[in-house]
Amino acid sequence: MEPIVSVAGLGVAYRSGGADIPVVADVSAEVHPGQTLALVGESGSGKSTVAATLLGHLRHGSRITAGTVRVDGKDVFALSARELRRLRGGTVAMVAQNAGHALTPSMRIGKQIAEALRDKAAGRASSSAAVLELLEQVRLPRPDELARRYPHELSGGQQQRVAIAMAIAARPRVLVLDEPTTGLDVVTQRGVLDLIGALRAELGLAAVLVSHDLGVVAHMADQVTVLRAGRVVESAPTRRLFAAPAEPYTRRLLASVPRLTDEGLALVGEDGSREIRPRAVLPADAPEAVAVRDVTIDYGSTRAVHGVSFQVRRGEILALVGESGSGKSTLAWSLAGLRAPSGGTMTHEAGDLTRPSRRRAPSLRRKIQLVFQNADTSLNPRRSVGDAVRRPLRFFGTAATRPEAAARARQLIADVRLDPDLADRLPAQLSGGQRQRIGIARALAGEPDVLIADEITTALDVSVQAEVLRLLDDLRRERRLACLFISHDLAVVRGIADRVIVLRDGVVVEEGPTEEVFAAPSHAYTRGLMAAALAPEPGELSPTLPLRPEGRGGTPAFP
Repeated sequence: MEPIVSVAGLGVAYRSGGADIPVVADVSAEVHPGQTLALVGESGSGKSTVAATLLGHLRHGSRITAGTVRVDGKDVFALSARELRRLRGGTVAMVAQNAGHALTPSMRIGKQIAEALRDKAAGRASSSAAVLELLEQVRLPRPDELARRYPHELSGGQQQRVAIAMAIAARPRVLVLDEPTTGLDVVTQRGVLDLIGALRAELGLAAVLVSHDLGVVAHMADQVTVLRAGRVVESAPTRRLFAAPAEPYTRRLLASVPRLTDEGLALVGEDGSREIRPRAVLPADAPEAVAVRDVTIDYGSTRAVHGVSFQVRRGEILALVGESGSGKSTLAWSLAGLRAPSGGTMTHEAGDLTRPSRRRAPSLRRKIQLVFQNADTSLNPRRSVGDAVRRPLRFFGTAATRPEAAARARQLIADVRLDPDLADRLPAQLSGGQRQRIGIARALAGEPDVLIADEITTALDVSVQAEVLRLLDDLRRERRLACLFISHDLAVVRGIADRVIVLRDGVVVEEGPTEEVFAAPSHAYTRGLMAAALAPEPGELSPTLPLRPEGRGGTPAFP
């Protein structure tokens, strides 16, 4: 059988200072109909660049220096503009990592999907039934209602599923998936992966999967190609690569993946050896940093959080887990003062936290700091990262003069294990992991005793994720920080958290020490979340425990 995708000796470079800087060198790969090829590697390895060439896309200033890219027998970079437009969507479709950026914010969801149908599958555009069918296919509940919403009215997981619906509208032969499940909770992720698997079987769909989630790769890919600095390190069938990786770099990547059985954070050696760091021992007399009592939070007539109570002690990491829309981030934003609760109390020893941030005294405001999920969008692209750290120092008065602020900013950057000389760089000149560390340094500038980490490792590859988690663990030990850790990655939670709260539809369904919750979850919903988590071990996707009532979106019933 002829491959539908064939990349041979591909080289890509961009011009800088009058010279070619190679970003991809001598990369070759083939994908047959019905097959899935995974491209894995750290940030900057070239995996997204290779995937984008299947649609004839290169970043500004880049060019092909060697090799060919063929899709369905056609040389992609020899096609005319009209032929390239026909290839995109009709033969190859792409699902980008950040659906929030890919969707038009001023257009309703149904209209955007109808537009994709009109452009790619003539005759179906005027049929609202076709739009609803696509929304049902991607497991979205109440599709008729959802089609009338705007992108900002959807959760991140819902936005990603809409993007997939638009990509499959014309039933392409090749689907390019660039980190398609990065921002999704484990249950939504499983639904999306089930959908992709069903389409592959039904339509003979070939897929190229770019992912740093090796659990997803293990269960979805037939072949894995490992890239490093633009070159192929190793390429092998999935089962063979995971069972017996030939290269130390591949072994190190696999060892960096957190597992549900880890009783602490993994420390990984250069040779791929793995050692578990014991969890920090919390003193019995550790003082309470934050107390939340019977908090409710409403959005208009919708109650997002129902009577939630918890407390976090100094030096403790409390994890909030649950599906998208469970109320995790809503609670965090309320604690940070970005949304006032409708009822209940939130207290800190320095004052009342139920007031919005702008009405809190600066001495209280600086005590609760938030590290955002996406460091790319939370840093000003036109200002240096050193300025991003200096500004809160001046705002909160923790540095009296400009020279003192500059010196403190450099020290904070060093505290998050970065070179202080990076202070003069712009965010775009740093890697994703470095930008996330700058976000942590900025949060520490106010000298807080409570740090809220909202999905801070979601977009990071496994090795960088491991470094950021170790940094967070070091900081809570050194500074006795109380940390509210929000994550949909249960394996990450297992390794770093002291206690876990499981939320479903704004209600706490389970709470307890991490070891107890993971060893013997008492609630069916918690067991379902754990069953949906993907271990980095190749195999078929096993059925997960049902989690939600049967609805038009085709989601299974809760027991």
